Order: sequence, then structure tokens, then C-alpha cells
Amino acid sequence: MRLSIAAKINFFLLFIFSMVLVFSAAYQAVRERDLILTLIKEQSREQTEAYFDGLNMLMLTGKMDARDTLRAKFLNHAHVEDARIVRGDAVSKQYGPGRAAEQSKDVYDELALAGKGSLEVVHNGMHSRLVVTRPLLARKDFRGTDCTSCHLVPENSVLGAVRFDYSLDTLFTRVEQNILTSALILTGIFGLGLLLTLWVIRTWIVRPLNQLTRSMEEATDLHDFGHRLEGDDGDEIGRVAVAYNQMLDSVERQLGKRPACGTRDNQQTCPPGKPQRSED
Repeated sequence: MRLSIAAKINFFLLFIFSMVLVFSAAYQAVRERDLILTLIKEQSREQTEAYFDGLNMLMLTGKMDARDTLRAKFLNHAHVEDARIVRGDAVSKQYGPGRAAEQSKDVYDELALAGKGSLEVVHNGMHSRLVVTRPLLARKDFRGTDCTSCHLVPENSVLGAVRFDYSLDTLFTRVEQNILTSALILTGIFGLGLLLTLWVIRTWIVRPLNQLTRSMEEATDLHDFGHRLEGDDGDEIGRVAVAYNQMLDSVERQLGKRPACGTRDNQQTCPPGKPQRSED
């Protein structure tokens, strides 16, 4: 398949832009997702501590029956899908099993009750969430509170865990929208750049080459060596035009249609760059 110079250059620019667009969009997606996860993780640390501090205050004031209200307040926070306390065996033996929401439900709860916290992104089909668990240990001085005074367990025993689930769907959707907007803007900029490039190629390259081609065809088919091209030696195309004009001058002299360069009556017969034609 034969392609023009403009088509080849535009195809090459289109290929480069496509590669840049794909890699930049992928990099932006990764960076924005990492930023979102970093912010959510920092928020989760603060909320788990705040949840336990609130629960601890209810415990010290004898108002543990109001812990559902505390849970409801955290559930109203943005992107919080679930917030609850997972009750450990030591607390269940001392105070009973508690509410249904306080029971262990999955492997993350079991790991938390075993003393291993979790901070993991879970994908269930099209749904994504961040699971955060933090074990609660019985310590003699935890933020100024002696946990072992209320819970008759050895120090550092696991009393339970704080569990938060954060929905990431809305945040990831926002990331995708931002990437799409950036891609559309870059595509528009590239389209304008491509049109400008096409105009420059046609004006500075294709048009002079077409003029050179027509002049060569006239010289070959019609044996007309009198047509000269406009050009200077400022660029490669101009130097080709000057060289072509010099070649025609040489051909005409070879054919006897032009006098040799020199002086006649103290006048130059073929000025540089614009050789003088002889009169028939």
C-alpha cells in the first residue's frame, strides 16, 4: 500500500499518541487508586481508635446498652459499609455472647480474634471494599485505662476486635471518570496538534515537492527547461529547489540554449542563483 509522506507522519504520530495515552491513563489510574487507598487506610486507623475510645467510655460510665447508637454514628460516615465490635471468647464468657452483630462472621474476624489485624482490599465481582480489623488487647495502661480491672483475663489477651468495611465503588468510579475526562482532553489536544502538523507538512513539504515533481515532469515530457522553482538554501527543500535550478541551467548550457557564465560589456550574464537565459 502506497502512502503519502503526510499519511506516514500522521500515522506515526497517531501511534505515539496512542501509546502515550494508554500508558499515562494506566499510570494515572494506579496512582489515584493508591492515593485513595492510602487516605482510606489513614481514615480507618483514626476511626477504629475513635470507635474503641467511645466504647471504652460507655463501659466506664456503665452505659454499654447504648453501644448500638455509637455504631450507628460510625455507619453514617461516608463510604463506611459496616462498623462493629467483634466480641472475643474471654468477654463472652464473662458478660455473655452479646448481640448478633458482635459475633465472628468470616475469616477476617477470626484472624482479628487470633490477634492478627487485617487491612485488605476485597473484590466481589463488581463490588470492591476495604476490610480493616484491629484486635483489642487487654492492657494495664491503654490510653490511661486499665483493661484488666474490668476484664478478668491475663494481660495482652485478645478481648475482641474493631471491624470496619469501606465501600470503594464510588471512589473507584470517580477515578475512572477522571481518567476518561483526561483522556478526552488529551485526545482533543492531540487532534488539534495533528491538524496543525498536517497543515505544516502540506505547506512546507508536500507543496514544494509537488512543484518540483511537476517541473521535472515538464522538463522530461515537454523538454521545457525554462521553468524555475522558487526557493532558498534556508532548509532542505529550498536547497533541493536551488540545486534543481542549477541543474536546469547546466542542461540548457549543454544544449546550447544558454551562454556560459561570464561577463559581457562589464555585466554579469548569469547572476548567482538566477542564471540569465539567452535570447533566441
